[in-house]
Amino acid sequence: MSGPQIGFACLWDRADPRRTWSYTPWSLREAMRRYATVTDVGINLAAPTEWALKLTHLRVRNGRPTSTWRESPLTDWITQRHLRRRVAASGCTAVLQIQDLALLDRPYFLYQDFSFDAILDLVDQQGRLPTGLMVAGMSRDDLRRHRDRQRRIYDRATGLVVMSRWLAERLTTLSGVPAEKVHVVNPGRSALVTDAPLPVRERPRRRLLLVGKGFEGKGGDLVVAALAVLRREVDPHITLTVVGPTTWPLLGDVPDGVHFLGALPPAEVARLYDTHDLLVMPSRLEGFGIVFVEALARGLPCIARNAFAMPELIEPGVNGDLISQDDPVVLATTIAKVLDNDHVYEQCRARADAVAAHFTWDRAARQMIEIITGATGGARAG
Repeated sequence: MSGPQIGFACLWDRADPRRTWSYTPWSLREAMRRYATVTDVGINLAAPTEWALKLTHLRVRNGRPTSTWRESPLTDWITQRHLRRRVAASGCTAVLQIQDLALLDRPYFLYQDFSFDAILDLVDQQGRLPTGLMVAGMSRDDLRRHRDRQRRIYDRATGLVVMSRWLAERLTTLSGVPAEKVHVVNPGRSALVTDAPLPVRERPRRRLLLVGKGFEGKGGDLVVAALAVLRREVDPHITLTVVGPTTWPLLGDVPDGVHFLGALPPAEVARLYDTHDLLVMPSRLEGFGIVFVEALARGLPCIARNAFAMPELIEPGVNGDLISQDDPVVLATTIAKVLDNDHVYEQCRARADAVAAHFTWDRAARQMIEIITGATGGARAG
């Protein structure tokens, strides 16, 4: 194959590398291998090392144990040390890092959906760490230290590839990254989402769906509260299916009208898009939102939050709607309005094929290779 020899760097999930970052790195790497020479230079930490890091950085948050080991200085040091050795042995001429792993001695690129500058900006706006943040156990000083480290890696990077226009704008305005170094490459959707004929969602439309492991961060508590309003004031037969958390995340029993399915394999989640009438996920923190893409590719309208990258995907009155506040009544009203809007369902169904055609890992891989090749002049290893 022509073009540079690309090293693919990721801190893989030890138990199942495919599940890392919701299958994103695995899917991208496999697609890139169809068009370029791609060598895995990623890190698979030994079990004793990972467990030691987890225990060392164990914290209790909201009465539950959590670990910030992935964001610790020690993990940074171990990751950088392993990655530099693997890159040197690989002979690759350019490296694509999933997130910011290390400073390297050859052209490198990053693929990200969020930044520490964006997190600190949210902290300044809200006066606290945003709900749903993966690094919720960290202090502001921790966040600033990571921000400074991240900026050093950004400064030496040949290119920064991001999932959304929202993050691209923040890298230039908050992090001071030159605009010419920033590239937007939308992610792909799961290959498990069927390409079968689209379902027709006839009236009455009553089946709501929420998909997301981080229940509070996805606005799950708000959706459950809105469901109670809907069942009381609009239609007692409206239901909500919740997928993602391993156990019911709210106090008390599962409420009436809620079907809690827990954590499901991706293939089973993919089938749910065709058996529901509306995806409701007003995320309080969302780097991109591949779930929205997967739903829209099956003609399923979505309700999201008017924040982050979500307005890039959801157009009010066309394929769903957006909310801007944590008010169950406002959300319930918005849900009822969309369920009753035939135009939204017609337009969402009409645009589904275009969504499915654009949000593929094959397209993302080709874009990524073009960016790397263009910035490195197509150099090859000796």
